[in-house]
Amino acid sequence: NVQAARLFFASGNKLGIFFSHQWTSFTSPDPSGQHLAAMKASVCQLRDRHNCAVENIFVWVDYFSIPQVNVATKMQAIWSLPV
Repeated sequence: NVQAARLFFASGNKLGIFFSHQWTSFTSPDPSGQHLAAMKASVCQLRDRHNCAVENIFVWVDYFSIPQVNVATKMQAIWSLPV
């Protein structure tokens, strides 16, 4: 939740990573695991680049909460996020 995220970042030296991707099939967001592998590699690269311990990294993956097809629905979902 938002409060947990705020507390996490309040102590400093934290890294926030946000991923969003389009589903690659009609029944599963990433059946081949290709997107998951890319996200893992990205987290490792950012961890190394910023010299950040894994326990100090907050990762948010959007694979179902933001509709992608209808622009109006997409924007409503984005503006509803408690940021």
